[in-house]
Amino acid sequence: MSELHFAVASTFSPRFASVIAEADFIAKKFGARLSVLHAGERSDEKLTKFHEAFEGLGREEVDVYWCEGETPARALVEAASSEYFDLLIVGTIRQPSETRHFTSEIVRELLENAPCDLLLLPDPKTAFSHEQHLCLLLDAHEPRWEAARAALIALKPAHLSVLAAENPFVQAREAALGMTSEIDPIEGSCAGLSDLFSEVDLRRVHSNTGYALCDIVENAAPDFILVQTEWRDGRRFLPPHLDWLRQVIPARLLLVGRRQPSQSLH
Repeated sequence: MSELHFAVASTFSPRFASVIAEADFIAKKFGARLSVLHAGERSDEKLTKFHEAFEGLGREEVDVYWCEGETPARALVEAASSEYFDLLIVGTIRQPSETRHFTSEIVRELLENAPCDLLLLPDPKTAFSHEQHLCLLLDAHEPRWEAARAALIALKPAHLSVLAAENPFVQAREAALGMTSEIDPIEGSCAGLSDLFSEVDLRRVHSNTGYALCDIVENAAPDFILVQTEWRDGRRFLPPHLDWLRQVIPARLLLVGRRQPSQSLH
């Protein structure tokens, strides 16, 4: 199996050190090579800052990709499309007046178009607990998570919660059409998790929009949220009833699901 290659999108913001530290922490969890994507012009001063930051984390060799585009997000997407990265790591920005981690236009563009798996860091840190709590978000009617198996194995969370969004209107429609089954989709889908974890905390959440999950996740304060996504017409789509993640990120959000080479951006 070839070595995984991760990239961290980095600027010289006040959170420069914490974004780099988190990216290094994640890459080491997966045993991955780590590079930098910088949406800006190359300079020796910038290069020195990057190398000094990574040397302090025990990484002596780090490649820096200098990318330019119409917008910073477009520059990152184009760079990630020209190089084969397995994961793009991006720190998000929250305004001091905001009570939640609302997404920016840049983050939403990356969420939709970044061709590889994507990890969004709403509150990057330089110190990490080894007792990680991971929350797997599912659509109860079409639960999918198998593409996240490798990430679950690498992250090795001490505690796994599964939150499944159930839409009562979908349930009523399926019952009216006689589409109900004795086999519970959630139970069937999550059966494979028992191979990885001795205990799984499964909770069903009834919500018309799925947005109720946001409050539950914020109260639980997991270290990671994990969601399997799909690609259609060259764009990433979140599962139904999890689309609210385009507006709010209550914790580190790892989206698994890569664009296939044949799927071009529009």
